[in-house]
Amino acid sequence: MARSSASVVPLLFPPRFLQWTGPLAAVAAAALLIAVAVIWSGALNLAASVPHPQGWASILHYTFKRSAAFHAAGLKPPADITSTALIEKGAVYYDRACAHCHSAPGRGQNPVALAMRPQPQYLPYVAADFTTPELFWIVKHGIKYSAMPAWPVQNRDDEVWALAAFVQRLPKMDGATYRALTGTDLDTQAIPPFPPGAARPVRYQPGIVTPDATEQRIERPALGFGAAGIDANVGRDCVACHGLDGGGRPGGAFPNIALLTEGQIAKALNDYASGARASGFMQPVAVDLTPAQIAGLAHYYARQPKHLADALAPPADLLALGARIASRGSGAERIGACASCHEYTKAAQKAYPNINGQNWRYLRDQLKLFRSGIRGGASSINQMYGAARHLTDREIDAVALFYASRPPGAPRPGPVTG
Repeated sequence: MARSSASVVPLLFPPRFLQWTGPLAAVAAAALLIAVAVIWSGALNLAASVPHPQGWASILHYTFKRSAAFHAAGLKPPADITSTALIEKGAVYYDRACAHCHSAPGRGQNPVALAMRPQPQYLPYVAADFTTPELFWIVKHGIKYSAMPAWPVQNRDDEVWALAAFVQRLPKMDGATYRALTGTDLDTQAIPPFPPGAARPVRYQPGIVTPDATEQRIERPALGFGAAGIDANVGRDCVACHGLDGGGRPGGAFPNIALLTEGQIAKALNDYASGARASGFMQPVAVDLTPAQIAGLAHYYARQPKHLADALAPPADLLALGARIASRGSGAERIGACASCHEYTKAAQKAYPNINGQNWRYLRDQLKLFRSGIRGGASSINQMYGAARHLTDREIDAVALFYASRPPGAPRPGPVTG
């Protein structure tokens, strides 16, 4: 006898949930088996020469934008996010590491970049679609399944904010402004060439993952920051940030390295190269330098005239607070006097850098890195972790402004009362 249609419906659509588990499990197993068979066969075409299916790229991009917006929610930019100094700091890195794919105002994109899947966006057009916190999150963490890398070191948010600050302003920038910010127009003819010398294998510590030794190498790269690694005159890339005289560009975006000794500069470059000192800006530069180039750069910049990085007029209350901490610290707050190391004797300058006349933003950022315990570098700075641990943001600003406003040859600060 034939079944009625009413009796067939419960078989196709069981009334209880548990009755669905068997059919659903069978469908899932079949789907998994088919997926495994397709992957094993190699039939999937992952070639970048084949565009994404119609609409699929849009789905991926929408997912990426929603992910960036979700994870960037609650991120707060630093107070000086619109400052010229921070924008200029991000500009130099962008020109040497990002413009290869994302291009720059007044210029098109590299054909090699446009052959990627997905294609990197032309940021002078689309950066305005993202907030500054979203750009920060994208730059710091990168995007899986694309060519967008994460920041080389994950504990330098100050560097990432600088790049985000610059990218946010790309859509309103013309070619001349871009060249001025990135240092493309700077005169670099006066700096002497430094011969490549004998390259030794430098094993550096990647900041994100440990490479598979069978697939990656972490010796000295063939190409570094732009084309600096194969150019004998690597100094021109140093000039873009630090200037011909090492004092840093106007506006105080970069440290005044002329204040350092030859040994301190060489030690810093080697620490950056090995990863002992974290910096997404400096490691790509330093890891590609030969010993001869490091020695030449250290010798050149250590012999430049010492001068203030920037002219400053700090508020009187902050200047007084900075002078008090520098000269005698604060016993109640467990803060040591800065001058007890940095200016105690001439001999101490070999171990402790001269910070009179240093860029105040650089001093501020370094003190915050010490306070958080992630600064890294030479063993002599270990005591700075304890010295900075109890400093407030206001005290850090005060100390940084005090030393930045003093000429390099200023005498050790005397006792401060009050």
